[in-house]
Amino acid sequence: MDSRTFTLYGLAVIQAYLLGAIPFGFLLAKFLKGIDVRTEGSGNIGATNVGRVAGARLGILAFLLDLAKGTLSATLVPFAFFVIARGSYQAGGAVDVLRGIFAAKGFTDLRILCGLGAVAGHVWTIFLGFKGGKGVATSLGVMLGLAPWPTLVALFAWAVVTSISGYVSLGSITSAAILPAAFVAFSWGGLRSEWHLLVLVTVVAVIVILRHRGNIKRLLAGTESRFNFRRRRRPRPRT
Repeated sequence: MDSRTFTLYGLAVIQAYLLGAIPFGFLLAKFLKGIDVRTEGSGNIGATNVGRVAGARLGILAFLLDLAKGTLSATLVPFAFFVIARGSYQAGGAVDVLRGIFAAKGFTDLRILCGLGAVAGHVWTIFLGFKGGKGVATSLGVMLGLAPWPTLVALFAWAVVTSISGYVSLGSITSAAILPAAFVAFSWGGLRSEWHLLVLVTVVAVIVILRHRGNIKRLLAGTESRFNFRRRRRPRPRT
């Protein structure tokens, strides 16, 4: 790898970090509701706390935006920088160009590094003094871009556990724990060639679980707050 390519790859990871560092949950609650989520509820800037203190709609929007920044960081960002690094292509059409890029040596590794950069950006965002969210939605976005089928299994597990228990944190921890096993199951035949993706999946799962240390303690102590998925009804005025 020459110095120009190394520099471009480094810039790609930095770009992914900065994209991941955009605190959408904080911004939505602050500018649309006038609420600083860092001082309300659990104090977390993630979608769950946004939904709890600023409303379900903003919580869902924050989740989708955090998910999108993870997916873009693992797909569009490395793709753009890889094209710049490789220069022009002599190919018969756009499809051939895409095939050449996805099959090119080093492209998957760049996507992995950019994915990790995005997760790090969300968890340790430079825009809020390196104090960010727990990385669940952004990690799911990254993994949707890199390993969609195992990620969908983990997302399904999150939905089932969360809906049954009422604990979003328990659903997040469960999905993080299931993700590496799901990846192994889907990639069993070619696991040797995809070991670097398995490393990424494992690292992301560990980060998410470690970021939920406080939730785990509260779950064990029975003091964790359940998330109310139903809209609160306004009390009827007395007549």
